[in-house]
Amino acid sequence: MAQVNNGLTALFAILAIPALAALFFIGKFIYQHTIGKKLKTTLREDYENEAARFEKAGKFVSAARVYETKLKDLGKAAALYERGGDYRKASALYDILGISGKAKELYEKDGNIVDAAEISIREGEFEEAAKLYRKAGKKIDEAVMMEKAGRSLPAIRAYREAGDYRNAARLLAAEGMNREAAEMFGLMLRGKAVETSSINDFYDYAYRLETAGQADAAREIYRQIDEADPAYKDVRERLQALTPDGEEGEQEAREGMTSIRDIIRSGHLEPKHSFKLWFEILRVLQDSYARGRSYGLMAPENILIDAQNNISFLKKPPSSAYRAPEKTKGLALDVRADIFSLGVVLYEMLTGSLDGLGSISVINVAQDVPDWLDEIVIRCIRKVREDRYQSIDEIRADIKSLSQTKKATT
Repeated sequence: MAQVNNGLTALFAILAIPALAALFFIGKFIYQHTIGKKLKTTLREDYENEAARFEKAGKFVSAARVYETKLKDLGKAAALYERGGDYRKASALYDILGISGKAKELYEKDGNIVDAAEISIREGEFEEAAKLYRKAGKKIDEAVMMEKAGRSLPAIRAYREAGDYRNAARLLAAEGMNREAAEMFGLMLRGKAVETSSINDFYDYAYRLETAGQADAAREIYRQIDEADPAYKDVRERLQALTPDGEEGEQEAREGMTSIRDIIRSGHLEPKHSFKLWFEILRVLQDSYARGRSYGLMAPENILIDAQNNISFLKKPPSSAYRAPEKTKGLALDVRADIFSLGVVLYEMLTGSLDGLGSISVINVAQDVPDWLDEIVIRCIRKVREDRYQSIDEIRADIKSLSQTKKATT
């Protein structure tokens, strides 16, 4: 009997648990919808009354806090923050609510011009955003917005005022104002020298000067680039194209003639033919000195040959790759300067380029070049002019001696 009683007690306990749980939730539901609801309503009314008292007392910011944090009425809170002069809070709430006009107005009143400008950007009002950025002293942002708005001239002005001459020049060029674009590049590069980090900018500057019709200025910049890096892009060709003829009749002299530059580019010159042509250039150059030929002008572009193998010379300033080192030191030039230049020309005729000039022997680059010819090139291009051949006669005598030595050993 005791066991039965214990079993019944356990069964009743098990059955009572769900019943008690059900009674709990039923009670909670009834409470929430009767007493709890009434208490909640009373609490909201208390908050509203609190806010009303603050508002009646002119404490608009305090009232706004109640509406924002307790009543969750952001619109009413924003209006009260505005009345209370807390434009920062008011503008932020209007922005959250998507009331852009009010938000922008109050951002400005608060001195938060940048946030006001960002609202204008979101609304697609780029010119208005530019005006706001100008008011905030943000010239670059102003320029970008004016450019987005299609207002190139105001954008150029803003870029220039900000010191962003590159973008100012870009827009000027797009407007066809090449001279002004070149001037802007000049401002950007003022006080700078041509070096690895700036050579691209100087090239662009020279090109803009060239397109603006300022050939002399462009030529000077190309010359500076050529001094720094004679292999840079097409600077040699541009420099040559902009260099006026050195004497009357050179245009006529070029007709029907081929330059050594063209011959090198063709790539069809064998070493023995290169040497023979170079040797003939030496002879003709020596004869031309008697007619007042200037020193320091030797370069592949300045040496012409016609179908009858007649050689003539132009007087254009050569690229820096062919200029003797003493030229950069301001020393007076003599025949040794031309010997250096012709040594460089011979190196290029034999190898097809100036790669490795001064650091690699010709015989290590070109095929079928005898050792003695490599020695002649090396002696011609020595940096110290006292170490070079001192005259064309000395070169010719050395060639004759080397040739005889070669015959004697074969």
